[in-house]
Amino acid sequence: MTGKKKKTFGAEYLFTALFLIIAAMVIGWQLNRSVVVTDISVTGFRMSDEAEILRISGMEAGLHADSIAFLEVIERIETLPWVASAYVSLSQSGHLRMRVEEEEPIALLADGRRSALVTGTGILLPVVLGKAIDVPILHGFRVGNTSTQTPDTLKSPQFETARDFLVQVRQHPGLYAMISEMMVTESDGVVALSNESTVRLTFGHTDFEDRIRKWQAFQTQVISEKGIGHVRSLDFRYRGQVVALE
Repeated sequence: MTGKKKKTFGAEYLFTALFLIIAAMVIGWQLNRSVVVTDISVTGFRMSDEAEILRISGMEAGLHADSIAFLEVIERIETLPWVASAYVSLSQSGHLRMRVEEEEPIALLADGRRSALVTGTGILLPVVLGKAIDVPILHGFRVGNTSTQTPDTLKSPQFETARDFLVQVRQHPGLYAMISEMMVTESDGVVALSNESTVRLTFGHTDFEDRIRKWQAFQTQVISEKGIGHVRSLDFRYRGQVVALE
């Protein structure tokens, strides 16, 4: 008996497979080029204005896919003050989707009658009337330009200290929500006021992770039992202890 011979695939099979793949790609490309925008949706915005996103994108119903430079559309949308990143896609049915991710403010700067929101990277953002954001008020910084494509950015060591503290405390939403105002002083570092009984909280210049854990433990072990009404200030700068003044 003789065994069955194995089938071998010659060059003609390889060329046929490559031809089918290329043909499918060409057909898909031609179909994409022929798609016409029928409707547009914008998602992900909260502080940004939907009409402004649509306006600056330049997108409208009736446009052909081959006339749209998607990267340019994205770049235009990302020039808006609140937009951190944008994503644009077009379905075969003609539905154009624009999704934005907005900058995340960590504090509200108070500079006399002027105010601005600031992100963890120090970018100043405009305050949008009618849209409240629950963040602490941060004193001691000048409010500069917020409305152009190149908003001011805070870069001072003083802001870096405030930023480092806020980034750490935001990992504890319950504690973060308790801070009503804060500032950075040369002698005491980060000093905050709690929105409950306006207790002064002192955290210093460094080791914020450890000091915030002390605050959390004090809230759990002491404040939950005795209340906060008898406390005027809490200082978390000392190793192994919390200094409380009544």
